[in-house]
Amino acid sequence: MAHVSLQDLSKEFDDTVAVADLSLEVANGEFVVLVGPSGSGKTTALRLVAGLERPTRGSIFIGGRDVTDVPPRDRDIAMVFQNYALYPHMTAYENIAFGLQVRGFRKPEIEGRVKEAAEILGIGELLHRRPGQLSGGQRQRTAVGRAIVRQPQAFLFDEPLSNLDATLRVEMRAELSQLHRRLGATIIYVTHDQVEAMTMGQRIAIMNEGRLQQCAGPLEVYRRPANLFVAGFIGSPAINLFEGELHGSAGAWLFKGKSFQLSVPCPGAAPSGLATLGARPEDLRISDAGTFSAVVRVVEPMGSEMYIHLATEYGTRVVVRAPADARVAVDERVAVAIPPEKVHLFRSDSGERIGP
Repeated sequence: MAHVSLQDLSKEFDDTVAVADLSLEVANGEFVVLVGPSGSGKTTALRLVAGLERPTRGSIFIGGRDVTDVPPRDRDIAMVFQNYALYPHMTAYENIAFGLQVRGFRKPEIEGRVKEAAEILGIGELLHRRPGQLSGGQRQRTAVGRAIVRQPQAFLFDEPLSNLDATLRVEMRAELSQLHRRLGATIIYVTHDQVEAMTMGQRIAIMNEGRLQQCAGPLEVYRRPANLFVAGFIGSPAINLFEGELHGSAGAWLFKGKSFQLSVPCPGAAPSGLATLGARPEDLRISDAGTFSAVVRVVEPMGSEMYIHLATEYGTRVVVRAPADARVAVDERVAVAIPPEKVHLFRSDSGERIGP
């Protein structure tokens, strides 16, 4: 396995900037997830690493070797695609072995590698079947097996679970995480699903409009989002956002919103001006003495918990994640408490985080 380095990488298509000045280090044996909405540049970035696209500017290093202008076949990487890309007329065994055969490996070594990969993936009894005789999960395992036998320096995954049903996606997430631990592989994984990103990645690289917004561990990204985009993209239900102004001096910041005022303990002097306050749904509480009042619009029972959708008098939409036994009724006015130590503050103009 190898270290992967992207240095000031950019890709432009005519007048469209798909990737802009992307710099990212993926350590040897690390599992990094590129996540973002459609059109954020994550798949283009992966294709640049694979050599399927040529960068407009910047450099790509794999294992310390500059591969920016190296053809895909000579980069020593293996890629798993969203649509599996299996040959329908070949058996699972033949699909897995094909890349080794093309590279001139001898039959005994091919058999050994294919059987080892099939054992790891639990498809040993399916090697005689063709893709049309396999389920979606079995076809995905076959595609992963084809990558494993290559024993490449890095694995690239392009939304490999998108075509699977919800139950199978959960199962395959766990299997891919276990596979990473077993192989100690360097993996760059692309997805638009934040749940996949949070549960699988050792680090998450969030992209938007071709630019890297933040790269950190899952909990760091969730607890300390670098900007408004990251705060809104990571988390389900999404973070609640309130517009207002921030004033104060060291240790005594005051956020003045339309529906409430809140004193926020923070070090340093507050940057006066327009600001946005963010509060996660699980941090809000329905209580007798709240920070503001709102009317219940929708109640969504989720089994172990419920989502309470509210609206303030100024039309701001708020979601509270509450215990399953919370007693609220639609059209009821309730008080909502915001713990000051749990809030996130951002500049309204740039979206950048304010404070620690």
